[in-house]
Amino acid sequence: MKLVLDIFLVLHLLAFATVLGGVIAEAKNFKVGAKVNAGIIHGSWLALITGLVMAGILPMAEPDEHLNGTTLAIKGLALTGVFLLAYTYQKKEQTPKWVVPAIGLLEVIAVSVAVLVGVAA
Repeated sequence: MKLVLDIFLVLHLLAFATVLGGVIAEAKNFKVGAKVNAGIIHGSWLALITGLVMAGILPMAEPDEHLNGTTLAIKGLALTGVFLLAYTYQKKEQTPKWVVPAIGLLEVIAVSVAVLVGVAA
């Protein structure tokens, strides 16, 4: 079970890298309204799904570890916000100027909370 958890962790980290890569790729268009590219939408799907799976698997893989509910709630809200923004604006040619930078900020918040606070209590 530990191996399965580690595989999902790798996929989760790759999802974060994909979303942040998509945000950075659109950085030149921030002033005119960057487009939500495929990397952002697919990475947000993957991050949300792998995060939910890991939250379910961790108690089975590590019975002595307890989940930090506050961290999971903040990460869950941030990742859900990223997905909803990406899904809402994925087909639009012109998006508001704040959308893609907000997606990047929410991703940084989710990663920072996970690293600085930790998921296991």
